[in-house]
Amino acid sequence: MTLKELYDRIESYPHDTMNFCIEKVFSWRGVYAEPCCSLSTNTTTKQQNLDTLTRLITETYKGWKGGTYEYFFDDPINFEAEESSWSDGYYIKDFIANNPTPEVKHIFG
Repeated sequence: MTLKELYDRIESYPHDTMNFCIEKVFSWRGVYAEPCCSLSTNTTTKQQNLDTLTRLITETYKGWKGGTYEYFFDDPINFEAEESSWSDGYYIKDFIANNPTPEVKHIFG
């Protein structure tokens, strides 16, 4: 999934309030040149999630071991619990399996 696909799926969710929250955005420890975010099922608004995602394309990020990175809508988006984590995809699989909310189903299918 690209950053733009995630943005579009959140934007198309039919309700303004969501039990899905993009908690933090940062560079992915797996590949610093790719964006990453941490998730929760905390209640937030659709617009707050979109604003948080937009930060990924309007700000510059530092890699875990250095370097600065800028991201674009066509970049693949990654998901981790925190900046220092690298789960090789297990974090998002676990998040989806343990949070079968309408929002998570809408966004991740």
